Amino acid sequence: MRAPQMLALCLLAATAGPAFAQDESTDVDTMADEVMEETMEDAMADDAMSDEVMEDAAPSLEDIAASDPALDVRTNEDGEVDAMVMLSDVLFSFGDASLEPAALDVLGGIAEKLDGVTSLEITGHTDAIGDENFNLALGQRRADAVRDWLVANTDLTADVVTARGVGEADPIAPNLTEDGADNPEGRAANRRVEFTLPDEG
Repeated sequence: MRAPQMLALCLLAATAGPAFAQDESTDVDTMADEVMEETMEDAMADDAMSDEVMEDAAPSLEDIAASDPALDVRTNEDGEVDAMVMLSDVLFSFGDASLEPAALDVLGGIAEKLDGVTSLEITGHTDAIGDENFNLALGQRRADAVRDWLVANTDLTADVVTARGVGEADPIAPNLTEDGADNPEGRAANRRVEFTLPDEG
């Protein structure tokens, strides 16, 4: 082969090598960018799924209450929901702590939405008719009845669900009118069982 041709081939090989290397480097950079982008998208998707799982794991008392007309919510001074309320008259006969058959449907609906709860307190309230000590004990028996049903019929355990009787001590409506007459509507509102999530406080 002539020297000029040999020189031309050497020059061509010398210039082609870096070009090929540059193409390969560009391909590697592009692949790295694509992998990084996919990784970021996967991480964002995982975060979104984690948020959904957290939402599923921490039910809102307001959402649960909205699912059944037998339920309501109580708000604090700041207007924030701090308890879900179920009127005792829906759960029990007057002066009794045995769950009514119709109440089981409501409790079943509540139970379905309590997955993931780590702490639940059931509080039993009464109106002011009768002896204060009797009402305190009645509130405790009613709270116990709801707790025992939840523990027996859901995955919630006795160390997660606590029960406390308040009796007539924490009314949310007047038991009597301003002129001292009986207030049946107020007493009905006071006969209630409340569900609170202490971990949210």
